[in-house]
Amino acid sequence: MTTLAQLPQEQKKINCVWIGDGLINHLSAFNILSWISCGWTVTLYKHPAVQADAPVSALFPLDARAAFDELEEGDLSVVSLTDALAPETDVMPNARALLLQWIENIGVGYTSYAIGDLTKSFIAGTRVGIVLDLKIGPSPYLPDYPAEPFLNNFISFTRAGAGGVENQCLGSFNLDASNKYGRNFDAGVMFRLGGATFKVKTEAEGVFGSITGMHQNAFNKMRFGGGAKGTDVKTWDADKWSFPELVGTTNSGPFRVYQTPGYFNWKQGEYPEAKKANELLVADTLEADHGVEGFKTPPKPLPNDAFYLKAIQPMAHKAIKTIRAAWK
Repeated sequence: MTTLAQLPQEQKKINCVWIGDGLINHLSAFNILSWISCGWTVTLYKHPAVQADAPVSALFPLDARAAFDELEEGDLSVVSLTDALAPETDVMPNARALLLQWIENIGVGYTSYAIGDLTKSFIAGTRVGIVLDLKIGPSPYLPDYPAEPFLNNFISFTRAGAGGVENQCLGSFNLDASNKYGRNFDAGVMFRLGGATFKVKTEAEGVFGSITGMHQNAFNKMRFGGGAKGTDVKTWDADKWSFPELVGTTNSGPFRVYQTPGYFNWKQGEYPEAKKANELLVADTLEADHGVEGFKTPPKPLPNDAFYLKAIQPMAHKAIKTIRAAWK
């Protein structure tokens, strides 16, 4: 059995999406560094585009930027979403056309979240690599996890509290599998999303639900249809790959979600107490794994090396302090 650790670095690709002008927070920076430490490369699809002469580190808070000086060329790259949408595609032409329309209206109403969600499916359906939300890092089982679903199938995973696979994790190392998902998804784009508006929050929430439902439908056609090529990596051999995710919670598979099961970002403004409880639980988990000061042996799968000491552990400490300071 070939494991993920045995694959060459150039094959192990993480793709992330960042929409808006805000800085990427310390927790997300921690996850990016963790993926790189485990031998994966990370590409950020960004809109609006960064300035041509700006370093990648400029996307992060000032006190986080030094950590990215430790990276080697190719570890982390940034691609303008506009550039990614420039070439025509026969795989997802409808999603491309709609994204080009939506990004013209970024900042109008509640458009940004929808751009991010639709972009995730577009990237996953037209490229190789695994699209992940920035709140997701590697699980302790990442190195030993079988590579076969990544190499031959299209993967996603079920999130606790959601009732189905979520578009926080989706993709394949196999372009044919990626394209099959992309065509499945694109078939419903104009019917489900062509008339979408974002003037008020309830309209935007309907769009979020539609995109998630379209992802589930496209994935389930691969998972249960003829010549099945879809794998839910949370439920696949779940008992074997189960691990403690946050303090008091468990998950299964190669990915670790730094968010409370059943809590969703786009609802955070409505439930401030739930947001507080979620973020403080994440901070408690980071402290249990990485301490708050001084050296602590890193948890699996992070290597115990100079990069952990110089970049990853300090970033975890910054994330803990930033989260807790916000709720004092």
